[in-house]
Amino acid sequence: MATLTVRNLPDEVRDQLRVRAARNGRSMEAEARAVLSEAIGAKPRMSKEEYRAVIERIQAEMRQFVRPGRSLVDELIAEALGSRL
Repeated sequence: MATLTVRNLPDEVRDQLRVRAARNGRSMEAEARAVLSEAIGAKPRMSKEEYRAVIERIQAEMRQFVRPGRSLVDELIAEALGSRL
């Protein structure tokens, strides 16, 4: 893979990239790769760590819908069956 150095990047662009990276659970470098890939229409690749972070964020979001003492899997199965187990 190639290495790219960006000189004279305005501070506000760097700061916005830092915020966007944090919001997406990525490093600034990974976020810059994603932004560049999106800009040219390429599908960005995510590392195992990035996939894991995305899955963990989704699971955390879903936990708000799970009753105490129940697993997310049990709740999803019950919902799919149209009942509460």
